[in-house]
Amino acid sequence: MKDVMLDIETLSTSNNALILTIGAIKWNRGVIKKKHELDKFYRRININSCKKIGLEINKDTLNWWENQNEIVRYEALENNENRIDIKQALLEFIEWYGNSENVWGNGDDFDCVIMTNAFEKCGLSPPWKFWETRDVRTLYDLGNIKNYMLKKIECNAHNAIDDCYKQIYGCKLALNKLK
Repeated sequence: MKDVMLDIETLSTSNNALILTIGAIKWNRGVIKKKHELDKFYRRININSCKKIGLEINKDTLNWWENQNEIVRYEALENNENRIDIKQALLEFIEWYGNSENVWGNGDDFDCVIMTNAFEKCGLSPPWKFWETRDVRTLYDLGNIKNYMLKKIECNAHNAIDDCYKQIYGCKLALNKLK
């Protein structure tokens, strides 16, 4: 089964949030490979292109970013290298997603919902059906996975690719505990 772990960084927590970065990794539930061996998708998004389609910025979220790790904040907000239009990023994501079967997000009301909204605002359909979304937090709860169990995965929290990989690792731990 081909699953996709999705993580986005945003300037709001609403379903209409402005998207800063999109990260995704294709993975197989049976085997967890090293991060550099996995098929990854990563795009920095042009903030003005998101504003043009009506995606929102929340002052509290903007303030929250000010208190994050400098490296992560730079990558999400300040690094303007290779930022692309949101619609172009979504079209590239659809192509990359291909025939994947399920998309996972960290929560049933965040990543997949915000991305679906962005697709719709750009006149596109997401590459998944609503019944193909999966929730990392629910799996962690069922498998009794706690954050401290994921500490050995070296990553920058709130970097979309690093968060994807950490979530994949956590899902694998949960699936193994549930067997």
